[in-house]
Amino acid sequence: MASPSFGYLLVLATVLLFINPNEVGAKRTLRLYKLEKVVEKKEDLQSHLRIAEFEEGVLKVSGDLKQHVTIDNDWTIHFTISRADGHDEEYEEILDLPDLGVCDVMKTYYKEFLYNELKEYSNAPHPNTCPLPPEHYQLEDYPMDVHLLKKLLIPGYYRITSRLLHNDHIKLEYMAELEMKE
Repeated sequence: MASPSFGYLLVLATVLLFINPNEVGAKRTLRLYKLEKVVEKKEDLQSHLRIAEFEEGVLKVSGDLKQHVTIDNDWTIHFTISRADGHDEEYEEILDLPDLGVCDVMKTYYKEFLYNELKEYSNAPHPNTCPLPPEHYQLEDYPMDVHLLKKLLIPGYYRITSRLLHNDHIKLEYMAELEMKE
């Protein structure tokens, strides 16, 4: 997530892309072991996330983010994925994206991949809105399709971490642990 709305929605979308504990078509399944909000600096923003199974391979995602401060390109998003062959084995980092400014993300990834779908289910800000003034953002029953992800991940255990930072301080962090089974 980039801006708190985008920052939150990007973190939300990122985490949700990796979550679906049900069958993946005929052969693959994703099983979520843990989804937690690790850090939330309530003086800056507060978030709540709800996920429900809608149909096979599609989740209904709802949540809200109360942003108490203005978010600009000094706020960044950091995303990592680690993988292990076994649950108790050491995780190896397989993706570590460099910090991306919220405004930069809003004008690129958010605009290209998220906004058109999110705007139907939320009061998500327009991609040209940056800096983002304080606001209460809501997402209601967004249908997240995870079929493609199930085809892309190889079997193993994954740890996904998404962070929203300001001045190198983590303001919001979500972490998910899951398993892809063949």
